[in-house]
Amino acid sequence: MDVEDRRAYIQRYESRLMEFGYSPESLGWGVNGRQEIRFRVLADYVLRSPKSSVLDVGCGFGDLYDFLIQHGWHGQYTGIDIVPGLLEIARERHRGLDLRELDITEASGILDRFDFVIASGVFNARLKVESNEKHISDSLQAMHQKARIAACADFLSTYVDFQKPGSWHTDPLWAFEVAKHLSKRVLLRHDYMPYEFALILFQDDSVSEQNVFQEFEQSLS
Repeated sequence: MDVEDRRAYIQRYESRLMEFGYSPESLGWGVNGRQEIRFRVLADYVLRSPKSSVLDVGCGFGDLYDFLIQHGWHGQYTGIDIVPGLLEIARERHRGLDLRELDITEASGILDRFDFVIASGVFNARLKVESNEKHISDSLQAMHQKARIAACADFLSTYVDFQKPGSWHTDPLWAFEVAKHLSKRVLLRHDYMPYEFALILFQDDSVSEQNVFQEFEQSLS
């Protein structure tokens, strides 16, 4: 992310944090942020592998960790964020958890690979300097490279009646095309809320003799 965009991004969240404290409103979701619905979509495959490792991109307060634990997951969690104030609260809430001040595109700072790399709500702010498309493309590529099983991200959709000023709505068709350049096996979900969608990019996109993705074919047996 461009330096000026990063500064504005951090300031936006720090200002909300000063006003609302530990609240979905600080993350830009409003009082009824429906965060759990997003988590259920993005973490669907994680919960099928309760011992898996997870990298939470834009972890905020670490709420995804709480969600996973509450639903029986007991794997390895790492959270990264670029907003110091959010990380400070996350560390107070989850002492001992691996939480780092880091951008996903700063690959040199993330030496590990994780079973799942998840980003919720991090692509919804309109940037002023760098193009949003480039930011999303670079981030998805970095997430995919760090994922052993799948990279999962959600977006505001362009299929809306109204776009809030300052927000960025991503064209699902464009995002799908970007994802397909990274993996042949991609799931696009636009079925859980009217104006949002999610992408899941699977790492294993090998095809069987029956011309079926091998991992999917194995799940049927």
